[in-house]
Amino acid sequence: MTTAVRTCAASACAFNAETSCNALAITVAGSDRTPGCGTFVQLDVRRPVTEGASTVGACHRLECTYNADLACTAEGIEVTDVATCATYTID
Repeated sequence: MTTAVRTCAASACAFNAETSCNALAITVAGSDRTPGCGTFVQLDVRRPVTEGASTVGACHRLECTYNADLACTAEGIEVTDVATCATYTID
């Protein structure tokens, strides 16, 4: 299963273009139950808009309901303006 990055509100990220992620794939990382986007980078350049949606390549948040063997099983995720995964859920 491939999990799409549906929207990304982290406008400071070099991969963001009008609430769309242009990274080929992202890693959901973080610590202390804060599911941060490990791909977020603030640079003076922007990756050009690409065809197709970005996907979640890996997820380090083992406690997340959607994590199965380090892969995200959600249909899609949303990334907030502070580069955290808004889809992250724990039971």
